[in-house]
Amino acid sequence: MSTSDSSSADIVMSLSRGRYAVMARANALLTNPQSTADGVAGADVQAVSGLLMTALEELKVAEEELRIQNATLEAQRAGVDDRTRHYRQLFLDAPVAGLLTDIYGTIVEANAEAAAMLRRETRHLERKPLAALVPMETRDSFRQQFARLSPDDGVQGWRFAVTRAGHIPLQVHATVKLIPGIGPTRSGLLYWALRESEAH
Repeated sequence: MSTSDSSSADIVMSLSRGRYAVMARANALLTNPQSTADGVAGADVQAVSGLLMTALEELKVAEEELRIQNATLEAQRAGVDDRTRHYRQLFLDAPVAGLLTDIYGTIVEANAEAAAMLRRETRHLERKPLAALVPMETRDSFRQQFARLSPDDGVQGWRFAVTRAGHIPLQVHATVKLIPGIGPTRSGLLYWALRESEAH
C-alpha cells in the first residue's frame, strides 16, 4: 500500500472512530437522568442533540467520500499494475533479443531471446556493462560509436560483434531507442533489439 493510500485509510479509520465516540457521548448525555437534575433543560438537550446529529452526519459524509476516493485510487493502481505486468511480459517473451540499458550502457534487464543469443543466464547479464560483451579488439570502436549515440536521433542501427559463452563472437545488428521516463531514476532507458547479422 502506498503512503497516500495508507494516509487515506488512516483518516477514514480516524473519522469512523470519531463518529462512534460522538455517538456514544451523545447517547450517554441524553440517557443520563442526572442531566435534568443538573439544570440541563429539555430545550437545551434538544439543541445539543441537533448539533450532535449534524456533526455525526458531516463525519459520515466525509467518511463515505474518503472511502470512495480510496476505492478509486486502488482501482487506478491495480490498472497500472496490470499494464506494467502486461508490457513487461511482452518484453520478456518477445521473439527478438532485447536488452534494456541505462544511458551509460549498463544492462538493466535482458529477455529470454537475448540470454539465448548470448548464451548466458539473464541474471548474469544484469548490471553488466554492454561493452564487456564486445570482443576486446573492437571494444574501443564500440565505445566511440556508443558515445556518438544521441537520444534525439531516435532509432539508431549498427553492426558489432558480441561474445558468447563457449562460442566464437557473433555479429549482430542492433537497433537502439531511448525510452524516456522509465528506469530506477525515471531518466529513461535504452532499448536494444539485437538480431544476428551476416559478417561482411
